[in-house]
Amino acid sequence: MDAEQWRPFLKRWSEEWIAAHDPENDQPLDEGVVRDGWLGFAPATEEEITAAEARLGVSFPPSLREFLAVTNGWRDAGGFIYRLAGPAELGWLRDMDSFWIDSIGAAFDTARDEDEPDDESATALLRRALQLSTDGDCAVMFLDPRDVNAEGE
Repeated sequence: MDAEQWRPFLKRWSEEWIAAHDPENDQPLDEGVVRDGWLGFAPATEEEITAAEARLGVSFPPSLREFLAVTNGWRDAGGFIYRLAGPAELGWLRDMDSFWIDSIGAAFDTARDEDEPDDESATALLRRALQLSTDGDCAVMFLDPRDVNAEGE
């Protein structure tokens, strides 16, 4: 998805999320979100995106680069993800929240096929995962930078 596709999608997401907000049951929305009708932030610059790629030693998928070029992070990315990172906040799951590796990865690995290569284990996947979310309710959003298709996604 490119920036011209992200922008209307995220604007609609914002409008629907704000309209569905229940002040009695949901966390309060930021005043700026309500005023602007936008769950995102100002766009990240190309320099910020490139610096994050250099810091992490990876190239982001084109759709992630385009997302960041529209918004430097995101609020309320679903029922369980409260915040998506901007380029400066992106990091490795192993450094940001090793709980997922130590508990979830190990639990999945106990049930895996012993003929499966070690680099295909849940623990290995989580160790190489790039964490995209910064806040969630027992949830984390990540991507596997080694799982890349012909379009770089």
